[in-house]
Parts: sequence; C-alpha cells; structure tokens
Amino acid sequence: MKEKNILCWVNMKSKWKRDMKAMDDKHQTVFAPDTPTGVAKRQKTIVNIQIAHTGIYSCPFCLYQAKIEHFLISTKKGFHKGLGQCPDCQNKMRFRTLTAEWTPEDFAEWCYGYSADGYWQKVPFSKFSDRLYKIGWSKRFWDKYKQLKGEDKSEDYMTMLNKEASAQYDRDILGVEEE
Repeated sequence: MKEKNILCWVNMKSKWKRDMKAMDDKHQTVFAPDTPTGVAKRQKTIVNIQIAHTGIYSCPFCLYQAKIEHFLISTKKGFHKGLGQCPDCQNKMRFRTLTAEWTPEDFAEWCYGYSADGYWQKVPFSKFSDRLYKIGWSKRFWDKYKQLKGEDKSEDYMTMLNKEASAQYDRDILGVEEE
C-alpha cells in the first residue's frame, strides 16, 4: 500500500512540473469557451508608444510656424505617420525634421546639406528671408551658411542687408529686374 502512495506522489510531482512548464510556454494554446473556435492563442501584448507634440513648429522650407495639426497629411486610414506637409508652401518633410530642435547654426548646416537636392528651388526666398529675420536668426544663419559655402568674409552683414534692400527697392520702385 505504501508503494502505491509513493508512486502516486511521484506522478503528482511530475504533473505539477509539466503544468508549470505549460504556463511559462508563450506559444501554448489555451482553451477559451468565449471564442468561436474554443481555442485562443496567447499573444504578447503590443505596447504602442506615442509622443504628443504640442508646441509650435516651423516648416524647414518657408519657416511657416504652426501647431503640428496643421502639418498632418490625411490618408484613408487616418494620418501619415512619417511625413508632414506645410500648409503654406506645400513642401513635404519628415516629422523628425519638423520637430527637431534647431539652433541657427544647425539649421544653416541642414540647409547647406539639402541645397544639393534643390533646397533653394523649394524655398520662396522672400518669405524665407523675412521670416528668418522675424525670428531673429538672420545674422547667425547667414554667417554660418557663408562659412560653409566658403564665401568671402570681407562682406559684413550690414553690407549684405544694404545690397538686399537696394535690390528690393530696384524691383519694387524702379521696376528693374535682376539678371
């Protein structure tokens, strides 16, 4: 009689081990009476992390400033997850470019690097220069851009502004077009 009890205890111990292994198995099927087939697979939970951008951002092409909602592109399934479009100049850009923290020097480096891909053809220059001046980045941006471009440093910032102002005056008042 004692031998039978010991045998039963050993079987119970191995059954408990088997049950514990089955609980730890991620690919184990579980009978679930509330599903149509009666069998449900255990699935890993999917963690979806979303970062809420609530600030005001600038278009890197025309420097139009607005909240992130204005840059969203609507698709059939909601909004595009990677691209945004400026409502002012209609240029598309990645959200990581749109939401990047720029200094005037960093922005100048980005513009200089992008100029090989047609940056200045995408930019309405009059809006760009006005908005650059309004946010207070004009001098630092153009100094860094000219340094990257390798232009002559003898022309200072005031001389450049005077040239731009005289060219604008020639276009507006005198009707002279630049060649």
